[in-house]
Amino acid sequence: MAEPALLCAERWLSDPIDRVRRYCGLEWSGGPPETWAFRYFDLVPATDPDWIEPVDVLACAALHPGLSRDDLAYFDRSSGDFETWLAGLPIDVDLADADADLIAEVCGLLFLSGPVGLSLLSKVAHRKRPRLVPMLDRAIIDRYRPVTGQRGEQAWPALVTAIQQDLGDDRNRALLDEIASLVQASVLAAVPSPLRVVDIAIWMEGV
Repeated sequence: MAEPALLCAERWLSDPIDRVRRYCGLEWSGGPPETWAFRYFDLVPATDPDWIEPVDVLACAALHPGLSRDDLAYFDRSSGDFETWLAGLPIDVDLADADADLIAEVCGLLFLSGPVGLSLLSKVAHRKRPRLVPMLDRAIIDRYRPVTGQRGEQAWPALVTAIQQDLGDDRNRALLDEIASLVQASVLAAVPSPLRVVDIAIWMEGV
């Protein structure tokens, strides 16, 4: 019997359970457990949900290689506007269930990019709001480009909306919960949000 698939960007993404198992260091169909960024990002406990600590930035290096001196200086000295934006976001709302006003707030992250690119900002924000804020990277942009029609950082608002629609699709909800529960049962220290499960499944499609 074929493994169920996720509907992402109006296309089916096959084998999401196996892809997530592989990324999380669990046994999977292709061989023994492997080590990916899950150990160095998802399993590293987040700090205060409204404040950026060094560990939050350093954990993102597992997903965002090449942190520059300017990146480090920004989070050390100049991230006040980012933290103000972050503090305005609830910690207990899934992107799938966000209303229009909250979606607009998430999309507003685009206007904080500059000294630090949106890709890194979104990864730090995701550590603090793993249920609500997607991470921007090439795999996500490319997957959703046929839907958003956008490239680079300018894809962010359309991307947030498209991912919300996929998370809220009844065909996806049960499977996302099943995958999260599977990881929780195997790796008790971390339970990936439905949003993170989608991100992992899409990213692992290309490796």
